[in-house]
Amino acid sequence: MTHLPGGRRRAVLPTATLATALLLTACGGGSSEATDTSEAAAEESTVGTAFGDVTVPADPERVVTLAESALDVSLAVGVTPVGTTASRGGDTAPAYLGEDAADIPIVATVSEPNLEAILEAQPDVILASAGLAQDQYDALTAIAPTVVPDTATGGDWQEPLHTYAEALGADDELTAALDDVTSRAEAIAEEGSLDGTATVLRWMANGPVLMNAALMPGSLLQSAGAGPVEAAQLGDRPHSDPLSLENLAQVDADRLFLAAFGADGTGALEAARSQPAFTQLEAVQEGATTEVNGSVWSSASGPIAADLVMDDIEAAVS
Repeated sequence: MTHLPGGRRRAVLPTATLATALLLTACGGGSSEATDTSEAAAEESTVGTAFGDVTVPADPERVVTLAESALDVSLAVGVTPVGTTASRGGDTAPAYLGEDAADIPIVATVSEPNLEAILEAQPDVILASAGLAQDQYDALTAIAPTVVPDTATGGDWQEPLHTYAEALGADDELTAALDDVTSRAEAIAEEGSLDGTATVLRWMANGPVLMNAALMPGSLLQSAGAGPVEAAQLGDRPHSDPLSLENLAQVDADRLFLAAFGADGTGALEAARSQPAFTQLEAVQEGATTEVNGSVWSSASGPIAADLVMDDIEAAVS
């Protein structure tokens, strides 16, 4: 079974491998010192991160997640963190993760970790967001080994997920989950029911923004057979600047996915429906628009979120 385009995994390098080799070549093997070294090494692994290789417990029991995608990955592989970050604009874990995340203590906002709360959680490992500042990393790594995905991955949305899964000793489980998502997308592509172009617009109170086609929803749409509009090739930018209704024609596509974000976004979307610039879009006239959850489609990235995106895509073409 194949991975989504661009998907790759960074190998976990168990330090036990080196310890075993040393034991095999040591003279008079069986010394208590060599045995102790082997046992200690067997309980650790090394993960490549944005701040270099980080040694983490092989099976961490107390995990703090400081990124929504890290929380998504953790729950998907059966690990319930002892602390996590609040969702964007909220004070609880992302609602799309349901009861599994509802009772996890909040120890950070999107912009800032609560170091005292994280220290009290006594984590074995901290899974932080990509792009973490050096000063925050230094403070966190003084508490526990801190894993920060490398952002230099060419826009591959899966790569950070594998970094988190490696730190949890559960990359095989994540790979299986992403393979299932791939299969769902490939089935739609084989049917040809999503042929043409597709655009994801995040609707805000101050207007819509075009989401980058390289993000998780755009990548899944491409795997399912829909090509992006040219304007959605945004490089390293997650989305465009707010678009005026008069400029919507440049992002018109055969199918539109409209991600309303909160009450303001939903209200703005309702107002747009009365505007000629919106109603004249080809996808609107053809009835090929789908409203989706903005917190999943425009800010989430993980196997659980990917499954929900696939639910919406499948419903749109059924």
